[in-house]
Amino acid sequence: MHKFFFKSLILFLVIAFSSCAFKAKNSSIGMSGENLIALNKAAAEAKISNPQKKQYMFFKFTENQKAHFSNVRYKKSGAGLSVRISFAKNSIPKSGESVFTLGFLFDDDFSNGTLKTSIYSRKLVTGNFSEFESEDFRVVFSIAQNDIVPAGFFVYGNAKFKVTEAQITEAALGWKNENIPLFAFGPSGGKIKWDFNSADFSDAKNLFPDQNIPTRIMPKIEIGITDSDYIGTFKNQKRITFSAGSEKLSIRLSKNANSKTLQTSALKNPFEKFELQENKELVKKLIMKPSNPILAQDTEGKVLYPLKTDLGLINNWPQKNWRRSDYEIFEWELFPGVLVFDFANYKIQNQFFTRIAYFVEKAGYKGTLVSDDFVENKHGYNAHDYKANDLANFFSLVEQENFQINSYEEILKEILIANKIIQKDKDGFKARKGAVVSFTRESPEYLRHTFMAHESWHGIYFTDEDFRNIVATCYNMFDEDSLNFLKKFWETQPGLGYDTNDEYLMQNEFMAYIMQQSFSNVRNYFIQVAGRGSVNRIQPESAEYIRSTNAQAFVDAAEILNSYAFDNWGLACGRVALIQRME
Repeated sequence: MHKFFFKSLILFLVIAFSSCAFKAKNSSIGMSGENLIALNKAAAEAKISNPQKKQYMFFKFTENQKAHFSNVRYKKSGAGLSVRISFAKNSIPKSGESVFTLGFLFDDDFSNGTLKTSIYSRKLVTGNFSEFESEDFRVVFSIAQNDIVPAGFFVYGNAKFKVTEAQITEAALGWKNENIPLFAFGPSGGKIKWDFNSADFSDAKNLFPDQNIPTRIMPKIEIGITDSDYIGTFKNQKRITFSAGSEKLSIRLSKNANSKTLQTSALKNPFEKFELQENKELVKKLIMKPSNPILAQDTEGKVLYPLKTDLGLINNWPQKNWRRSDYEIFEWELFPGVLVFDFANYKIQNQFFTRIAYFVEKAGYKGTLVSDDFVENKHGYNAHDYKANDLANFFSLVEQENFQINSYEEILKEILIANKIIQKDKDGFKARKGAVVSFTRESPEYLRHTFMAHESWHGIYFTDEDFRNIVATCYNMFDEDSLNFLKKFWETQPGLGYDTNDEYLMQNEFMAYIMQQSFSNVRNYFIQVAGRGSVNRIQPESAEYIRSTNAQAFVDAAEILNSYAFDNWGLACGRVALIQRME
């Protein structure tokens, strides 16, 4: 259809431009602060009133508009022309195809500033007015970073329609089915479809980086989901499923969390077709956009800013797609300000956090700065979590004592400042908002899952006052003998050594130990802990008490905390992810 149509258009152009002259003038449509240049009468009016006589509009960019297009193209890994179209359904011919077409004009389409009477074939965005479900829609036609900047554009259609708006935007692929439907295409163009069941991202390789390099990173996919009054139960949660190339993923629904960011670097084959499946009618946006350039490495090779994501994708994130080989940083999309570090191994994690661990939590060391020998040879934790206030206090003491920290701790300080978790002031550092949690690739898969849940619940506790209040309620009404068992366990087991006089720490760990596994496994977990040989040697009576009560106090607390987490965020004990890969 494209070839036949464009031949017809070329023939029409020859007749039109040879039979009458039109002096270029300002169109009624503006872009980037200037009016577009109209190359024919329909473009000047930005409408086609009689499709039998005026089937096209030709617009030329001003030099400033071309410069703006070029600038966006360079900064954003590509740029797009967004055109808004309005038409009247009653103007559509009752027979035959009602064609709509959008294409770019280039410098070599002009001779001495005048549009040539015939122009060569090119990539187009096409559609059929009779299939369009809305009389008002937008089309984005994108070019890649290294593509030639267009000199203008044209639209064609055999129905009454208007161009009501034109803008230069960042490049995009996909669609939005919202108030004004939007359809976004890459350099290869394509056909407008109104089924909203899929998005073909195969053209992304011509538009965005397909791997992370120091100066540029892979794009993101934004998924919009309509509000849902009922999301199911924590045992049977309502979800959306879709295929992403060779992978299948699901998104659990949650209240007030209707925007999801899917980083293409998390996927095996992101530049393929995505097909919506279960509950596909709930998806209102599926669009690929460039990532912010600030996410790439800085001039010194450091990665300071996180990739926004759901936690369910981190464990199996292809390590080859990390922006650095030693660590990657994520931001929990559900809880902005909670940074999640994934490290290549324990040694690197220790360099980042062991000294902080002793400063914040280790009995006998709290508030002190241990030596590098400690960091190298003593055990901190296999996973970590810290609130903004503790991090600010640590770096304030470092500055006050003029203490020499290692290079990774210096990077951590830069990351915390860049992400507004701590802030430099005249007296050292002060806390702003946020928290950090971490684990490593060296941990086995089953432990990574537990560590992620445990540390992430801490992240919520640090940053959500209402959650802290519900935890405090559970803690204060908790069975005293069961709590004493737990405190003794934390105080005496190797590698823990918690300060049990720290009430904030006790409530935080009480919550995380309960919520780190699924609700159905809470009873078994604490009975198993009470059955350990080392526990029975140290506290035989309290261990027997837990077994004799069948760990019921822990189950009761878990039920309260689990219900709160599901009602507020769609999460549950042992489950801190809304997006997951399906087998």
